[in-house]
Amino acid sequence: MSINSSSDERTEPIHSEDDNDWELTYNVWHMLPWMERKSMASKYGYNSIGEFEEYLSLRRAVGETEKKPYPNDQLYAPSLQTEKGGVQPPSCLDDEDDHCSVEEEQEQGRETENPDDTLTDEELLRFGGEILKLPEEVLHSVFTWLSVDTFATLALVSPHWKHLTRTETVFHLLCKRIYLNQAKRRALHVSRFGGSYRNMLYSRPRVRTGLYVMKYAKVKRIQRDMWCEVPVGAILETVYYRYIYFQENGTLLYALSTTAPHEMVRRFLRVLRTGERDTVAVRGAFVVKKNSVTILAEQDWQHVKLELTIQLDSYWGRFGTLSFDRHLTSKSGNFDESAWPNDIKDYDVPNEMFRYLFDR
Repeated sequence: MSINSSSDERTEPIHSEDDNDWELTYNVWHMLPWMERKSMASKYGYNSIGEFEEYLSLRRAVGETEKKPYPNDQLYAPSLQTEKGGVQPPSCLDDEDDHCSVEEEQEQGRETENPDDTLTDEELLRFGGEILKLPEEVLHSVFTWLSVDTFATLALVSPHWKHLTRTETVFHLLCKRIYLNQAKRRALHVSRFGGSYRNMLYSRPRVRTGLYVMKYAKVKRIQRDMWCEVPVGAILETVYYRYIYFQENGTLLYALSTTAPHEMVRRFLRVLRTGERDTVAVRGAFVVKKNSVTILAEQDWQHVKLELTIQLDSYWGRFGTLSFDRHLTSKSGNFDESAWPNDIKDYDVPNEMFRYLFDR
């Protein structure tokens, strides 16, 4: 059976059916109008074109299965589903209550079934080698040693790993690793995100593990006197960088330096691996509340407090930029502004933003 497009020039089948096993013909499928592909996906019970393509590709790779890899009615509440099949962010991101009810804990424990449980050893070897024969519990234990951003790379290894790294079990572990440390909370309230940890990970603001950098450049006025050796017509520009290296456990490294990022990344990694002291990098801690980030770091001569705001989407990816809102310093380390007298000094902050920089 074949379904041809409305155009006379398209003669290849969009997808074929052989014993109820569908297979997309991508060179023709992607030439169809968006509305035609959308109606085809809706006809077979999918809310988006991507879900329809993902399901058929997964079935082609791992064989027949009776369940979708990600049923929308299990992941997203009806109130969170939009007309185009996407998921709108929840209106409430507050997590002031640190205790969950028994019913909510039971809801959090529900996991989607893995359609790859019936794979034979030969199929696992063909997909990715001996490591794929390990039980999923062992693989999840191995993956816990990797950074959170590494899970996106793991999904590219094989269709089996793609599904393995996109289950509610994995998203639950990632949310606990991220939000319990960043927000200093004792419980996750997944009910506020439609009962889906995947939606929580995508919608709830967080900082990414790794390096954020801000470059600031300013042209200085040259003071002409008898000791000035700067030639006439030259421009004197001052460039410095602020670095914040966030870690998964709620700590960070902070530095203000003129050293370029390609050199500073190596210095940060050396400090993290060996624990040795750096001349400009100091240790600190941070807390995330809603979309605000508060940073406290201690330099040799003063304490530093930075207040930042997480930007959801930007050119550098989701949660890839932080706006610089406030910069305070105190020699005593007491930033209680209601106390008087105090030694808090408030600095003007530049309009530039911190952007995420891949360090590997």
